[in-house]
Amino acid sequence: MPAIAAFTPDVHAVYAAITNRTYNPASIDQGIAKWAESGVSLDARAVISSSVRLPKAGGSVARVTVKAVIPVMAGTTPDVKVGEGIATAEFVIPKVMTINQRKELLATLYATIMTSQLGPAVTDLESAY
Repeated sequence: MPAIAAFTPDVHAVYAAITNRTYNPASIDQGIAKWAESGVSLDARAVISSSVRLPKAGGSVARVTVKAVIPVMAGTTPDVKVGEGIATAEFVIPKVMTINQRKELLATLYATIMTSQLGPAVTDLESAY
């Protein structure tokens, strides 16, 4: 895993009306790396976390989990958090999977989420019919 450092996902390129957030290293605790948005109140911080669990003794798969948490602030009182949107992706990776197959798995998930078939499930709460 690369050294923990600040990063800015280009969400504006996906949805032009959304402003990019910069996530700064927040902590690494028990193998879970966390990045948090800075410059906003604690409740209003968006957080991204990541963990890698290697195969246990005798095991054959590694697990990579990525989680994004975006706070939902009250419209009339912007310093009050009323909820949070959470997205979690877990990759289960057999030890024998090649790096190109891992890249294909990552690219497939990314491309699938951004398709016209699955994007509306999140943005508009519409299921396929």
